[in-house]
Amino acid sequence: MLLANSITISPDTLTATIQFGEVTTETVTITNSNAFPVNLDISILEQPTANLVRPFYADRFAPESKALVRDMEPDIQYQDENGNWVDGVRCGTAPTSNDVLSQVQNTIENNKSQRRTSRNMVNVQVAFHVIYSSNGAGNISNDMIIDQIEVLNDANAPYDIIFTLVSVDYTMNDNWYNDMEQYESTYKQQLHIDPVHHLNIYTGNMPGLLGWSYMPYSWPENSYMHGVCLLYSCLPGGTAYPYNAGDTATHEVGHYLGLSHTFLNGCSATNDNVADTPQENDGNNIYSCNNTDTCPNDPGMDPVHNFMTYTDDACLNQFTDGQGARMENMIATYRPGLLENPIAPDWIYTTADVFQVPANGSLDLMFTFDGTDLIGGDYAANVYFEESSIDTIVLLPSFLQITGIPNLELSFVALTDTLFPNEFSNNYLEMTYSGTDPLTYQFDYEVDWVTVLGGDGSLVNGESQFITFNFNSLFMTPGFYEGNVFLNSNMGSILFYLQMVILEPLVIGDGTIPMKFAVSANYPNPFNPSTRFTISIPDRSNVSTSVFDLKGRRIATLLNSELDTGVYDLTWQGKNDIGSQVSAGIYILRVDAGKYNHNQKMIYIK
Repeated sequence: MLLANSITISPDTLTATIQFGEVTTETVTITNSNAFPVNLDISILEQPTANLVRPFYADRFAPESKALVRDMEPDIQYQDENGNWVDGVRCGTAPTSNDVLSQVQNTIENNKSQRRTSRNMVNVQVAFHVIYSSNGAGNISNDMIIDQIEVLNDANAPYDIIFTLVSVDYTMNDNWYNDMEQYESTYKQQLHIDPVHHLNIYTGNMPGLLGWSYMPYSWPENSYMHGVCLLYSCLPGGTAYPYNAGDTATHEVGHYLGLSHTFLNGCSATNDNVADTPQENDGNNIYSCNNTDTCPNDPGMDPVHNFMTYTDDACLNQFTDGQGARMENMIATYRPGLLENPIAPDWIYTTADVFQVPANGSLDLMFTFDGTDLIGGDYAANVYFEESSIDTIVLLPSFLQITGIPNLELSFVALTDTLFPNEFSNNYLEMTYSGTDPLTYQFDYEVDWVTVLGGDGSLVNGESQFITFNFNSLFMTPGFYEGNVFLNSNMGSILFYLQMVILEPLVIGDGTIPMKFAVSANYPNPFNPSTRFTISIPDRSNVSTSVFDLKGRRIATLLNSELDTGVYDLTWQGKNDIGSQVSAGIYILRVDAGKYNHNQKMIYIK
């Protein structure tokens, strides 16, 4: 297929289907019809529609009116643009009540059990809005903005959160600049860019306030009120010493992504709802970089270097792993739109970033599909081949399907059963789960002759569950039947292939009463998958028919009933009492009917 006038790619689409954890490769051929060699740059961007984030309803808790006024007492000092020390407020983000935090935590846990995403990188697209005055105050340089994005990335990249600057706009408005708090809703409504997929940052003059933000559960995801407001001089290179290294933005973006102050609730068990941040008293110590322990009954020193406390920028240098996990959960629950932003995927790659295709020639390039860290589902990406000098971009759509569910062990994924008309049988699937997050699952099927019993539920680490597959041949004619059952979960999907063979009914004798007890030779023997035999009962008896291995262990019970005089057909399908296929070998058929008993060998082969 011709994708550009001079460059073609074959195939024109890459596709692969693999089990989770597997790796495969595909080769594409790039052909250059120019009379000169062509250099191509490769870039790959994941397509968000393939990430399969299930819709999830999350309660929102709008800030109280007093939180919007921010009538707070000054608690810090910083230098203005003239070098004068002025009183200010470290953070204007309103604290969340414990009742709301409890509801938020419940919502997060519910979402964790339902959501389905393996996105291990979040791209926070940043729209930067500079508000400045007519005299030029607040008109910060583009270099300061770029440096601020770098500070955010340095702090968050270890937790797979990256920030990409996608737009910068400048607005001269004296009213907005001089009182960003009073005019907040006005400038946000006019300047915001798609808050579902963007972090909107606004800079100007507060005055006296370094910054504020809103928790992700404060407004609907698409509300223009989301975002971070900053004193322009607290950006890197600004004058608001000692808060001019850019970590006011780190702190407020932490709120935007769901983190509370480390000193929330003081020396309490819940404090900031993050297990690995030590408790910290909420007194004047929160402004000090001294190595103190204001909650001696809790392990660990005060987290004075944590970005979510109130020490100055020079003292701040860390989030914890627990805070990283909380930001991940908050994004998945309250800011899922960020998961739709393009990223460079780690499930498709090639070793070359730049390569040359010879004149009137071609070149083979290998792409690797890697399912190591993916859950089940469909993934899509676009591979871009760009040659800037001839203004050519060639697009290669790429698709990956991951089958299976990580950390779930199943006793079978395909099942064949043999029945006579108007019979039923039970087969037992054992599921054992070893994953960290809860697995929520359900079985979906449209097969009339199968019923899955106990098919919806959840599993946690180390838990097992037996599921019954009931085959039913009622009112069905002899023949071969097949169908599929799907195990769908928050971690992926698995297809079960089912077969049922219905045999022709066997007519035994002429209906006369048997004169003696007898057991026919089983046929076929050796056998796979099933063998049949008849039992002749001369007197009404309690009949027990079982299969034993050579060590004398009962493997399967085929019959244990009171039977009238007659001849009875029985079938053994080579399975034990829990529905698992037995190993190849010799087994003993034992029939007890009152005073009669019989043993014979049966050979099961693979």
